[in-house]
Amino acid sequence: MDTSFRDFQRNMRGSQQFKYGMYQLADHFFGRKKFFKDRAKYYNDLVAELKKHGEGRIMPVERRKDLSLEEFKNHYVRKGIPVVMEGAAKDWACVQKWSLQYFKDLHGDDEIVLVDQAAKDFPYELTTLADVIDNIRSGGSKYYRFYPLLTRHPEHLEDFDYKWLRERRTNPVWFDAFQVFIGGEGSYTSLHNANQSNLFVQVYGEKKWVLYSNYYAPIIDPSPVRNVYRDAPAKVEAGPFNPFELKFEPPYELFRYMDGYSVHLKPGDVFWNPPFYWHAVKNVSDSIGVGYRWLSPFYSFKMSPLYMSLDCMATNPPIWKAYSLYRKDINELHLAEVKKLEEAKKKIAQQETVKKNEPGVPV
Repeated sequence: MDTSFRDFQRNMRGSQQFKYGMYQLADHFFGRKKFFKDRAKYYNDLVAELKKHGEGRIMPVERRKDLSLEEFKNHYVRKGIPVVMEGAAKDWACVQKWSLQYFKDLHGDDEIVLVDQAAKDFPYELTTLADVIDNIRSGGSKYYRFYPLLTRHPEHLEDFDYKWLRERRTNPVWFDAFQVFIGGEGSYTSLHNANQSNLFVQVYGEKKWVLYSNYYAPIIDPSPVRNVYRDAPAKVEAGPFNPFELKFEPPYELFRYMDGYSVHLKPGDVFWNPPFYWHAVKNVSDSIGVGYRWLSPFYSFKMSPLYMSLDCMATNPPIWKAYSLYRKDINELHLAEVKKLEEAKKKIAQQETVKKNEPGVPV
């Protein structure tokens, strides 16, 4: 593996990038069964071009200590380059205090919607934070993504250097949100892509990432969506491409031509993940991490004019509703995408009715 950061290779012609963008536009509005159905010639030409440049590499994201605000903005943000600010949050209260037991003791009674984003159609269950933590500590596979901790318990804002985070945002900002990820050793999220900027704080345990630039969208070839969140397609029964276990058998043979980045986060590290980078994440130990995300529409448009434009025309749900749910609980947004949100709301209401009618519960 390379020991220094390198830029990824540009191994496609501009005309190939443009043509694929036209495919994505047609896919978004009409689906893949109406226009440009036969793409064999396009991909034959693309393969010939990719082979001229050779296979890709997995390279470490640059790690910087004491990175100044000026250099962070002028180099990494302006150019859309990911970077790890090593130990930048090591003295924050969240890194000093938080653990699985800490959350169970304080907020174990929190009733949550746990969505399994690794499974088809996002199956979900209504449970408690304590149940998830007990499952993790017993070696179970539950992974609670997007816990809206600060929405429910805003006092935890004091556990972060919020001024430090806000100084590193791109403006103007439509909204910002803190989302907590709690998972056990080996839990995993497959390749996905979103339009928000992300300063990710590793609070407890360790986590690995692999990233690919959205430049490689013609290779990843995401399925058409009408929402603001994209997954890499699962083209075989075995599941989507796993960048932590590189296997380039069909239908993922073109993935060998992508340059990727590896990241290994330890407690106190802060990772800058620019908008629209494809990324997969794996917990290498029991882990708590916090994504501080915000949407800066002009900056996101600069990073990907096509995808940001399509996001503004999302219908499932529309972008205004998506970000209303995003602020509240992004798990509800994912349920809305697969039309399960109203069902979940009814179940929650039924549970609340049952609790009110239980003996000894004041009404």
